Amino acid sequence: MCCCALFLSLIMDERDITALFIGNRDCTEIKTEDIEKAVIKAINFGIRIFLNGGQGYFDRTAARAVHHLKERYPDIKSYLMLPYRTFKNYDASLYDEVIFPFEEHIESYYTYVGNIHKRNKKMVDAASVAIIYMRSTTGGAGKTLAYTKKKGLTIIDVKEE
Repeated sequence: MCCCALFLSLIMDERDITALFIGNRDCTEIKTEDIEKAVIKAINFGIRIFLNGGQGYFDRTAARAVHHLKERYPDIKSYLMLPYRTFKNYDASLYDEVIFPFEEHIESYYTYVGNIHKRNKKMVDAASVAIIYMRSTTGGAGKTLAYTKKKGLTIIDVKEE
């Protein structure tokens, strides 16, 4: 497990080959195969690094999709970026690395939410492509999508693939 700023700076140097996933956490209707189509499209754009926030059904399904596609595309990498160390609900075997970009101790709900927003911003800043699945543009996913559009990332919508 990595927690170092050096790793994040290395990812930033590879922005043109990096994508992130953005989706509402409760999108239980999404299937791994649906996301795989979007991931393959990103791979065809030259994407080799996939960043995942690991919070919710969409993120878990996206992790499984990338993990499954590693058989066909062994050069792709999957990184889980967690906003706080106490988060334990993930399967580390689906990722090449688990990253903790913040060392702050979580003392309150506001620090917890703040770290999620800061983590999402770091993922957007490190990527050139966003793979999205949105049922609603409210909440954290909506804010991250708005920031993604502001930064001019290429957007691949799973619903359109």
